[in-house]
Amino acid sequence: MENEKIGPFIRQLRKDRHMTQKELASLLNVTDKAVSKWELGASLPDVALLLPLAEALGVSATELLGGIRVQKAPPQAQEAPPRDTAGDILSYTQKTASQRRERLRLWLFAGASGTFLLAAAVCWICDTALNKGLSWSLIVDISLLLAWAVLLPLLTARRHTLPLALAALSAAVLPYLYLLGRLLGDPRVFRFGLPIVPAAALYLWAAWAVWRRLRRRRLSAAGTVLLLTAALSLFINAVTGALTGGRALYGDSLFTLVLAAVCFLADYVLRHRDSQG
Repeated sequence: MENEKIGPFIRQLRKDRHMTQKELASLLNVTDKAVSKWELGASLPDVALLLPLAEALGVSATELLGGIRVQKAPPQAQEAPPRDTAGDILSYTQKTASQRRERLRLWLFAGASGTFLLAAAVCWICDTALNKGLSWSLIVDISLLLAWAVLLPLLTARRHTLPLALAALSAAVLPYLYLLGRLLGDPRVFRFGLPIVPAAALYLWAAWAVWRRLRRRRLSAAGTVLLLTAALSLFINAVTGALTGGRALYGDSLFTLVLAAVCFLADYVLRHRDSQG
């Protein structure tokens, strides 16, 4: 692929379809700066974007990679429909890469599950040998079960892996704390977790939503997540102080707010510089 040919070709095709760089970027889920770099020849599109880019510009992948439209023969001279050879190769490459990733994820999940089972078995054996029964090993078991429940969607789901993992974590933490408190014989474990866990789960969901919405503005996303972190820290300190009768500490929250302000300021400076440029 030649940058000098593909860049102007992409620019001309985009203009022929009366699209701005931003509109083309939104179709491909990239930034308009990436499109600008393609058109200037500073970089080339990722392999995974070639087929969607060719489709958006109304050409074949072969034409896109060659940087020129292929003149088609008259209908009567065509013995068979023209083949998009490059498109076939790219489609096959993407399909095989996807299959390899799927197999790797299944192997990782099988390996993690086997490791968890082996760890639980070793704990059972040691606990039984030392204490003539199961005691502390049950704590290990429920902890491994919680980790496995969160890991399950991350390694097996094909779509929405992170939301599914967050859902599993949100649903499993309170039962885990209840069982942990029973095994430790300390009801304070669940009493402390009852107000804090829902707030922490809400924080994780909000942080995920912010990062997804502002992923192209990472400094702004980081600043917003830090604000959420400061709010969660204030809530946890307040709950802890109320339940223990102690004095709540707010130093960590103030430090987090300072970091958030730095992120927002850096984002403003960079955006202002880009607009001036």
